[in-house]
Amino acid sequence: YICTWKIEEEKRKRQQPLLFLHSIMIAKQEIIKVVEPKIKELDGFLVDVKVNTANVITVFFDRMQWVRVEHCLELSKHLEGYFDRDIEDYELTVCSAGLDNAFMVDEQYQKYIGKEAGVLLTNGKRKKGIILSFENDKLILEVEKKMKGRRKRYEIMEVVIPKEEIKETKLKINFK
Repeated sequence: YICTWKIEEEKRKRQQPLLFLHSIMIAKQEIIKVVEPKIKELDGFLVDVKVNTANVITVFFDRMQWVRVEHCLELSKHLEGYFDRDIEDYELTVCSAGLDNAFMVDEQYQKYIGKEAGVLLTNGKRKKGIILSFENDKLILEVEKKMKGRRKRYEIMEVVIPKEEIKETKLKINFK
């Protein structure tokens, strides 16, 4: 009797449905659709949105006149108004693109005209210079080139780099 009862109890346990708690992953495109109008309202531009499988969402944006904490809070509250944390169960970070991160969108080139940047080309070469312009998918840098045979003499020249030849561009931060 005891053996039979144990077997019957095990059968009942197996027949009960298993309960899995899982959150709904928010699609990157949904987030972009919600944040872009608000970012434009803040006179900014979207740089990137990252969503991982644990529903950790990071929104990177920028403005021509810099991003303040108030802008991040406003955008965060705007997003939270669209997505229910109880249903989607997500973690949200809203921040500026950052000075030390590589450029992700064309607007960043426009923002940093007149600033020094380092460019890594697809062929592995590097260029460093002042951003003069970025138009028609072409970056124009003012670079210093050492003159042959002359010590500490440089000539200034403009270098045109097509966007498709750019692997990475980063702002050079000078503390002078």
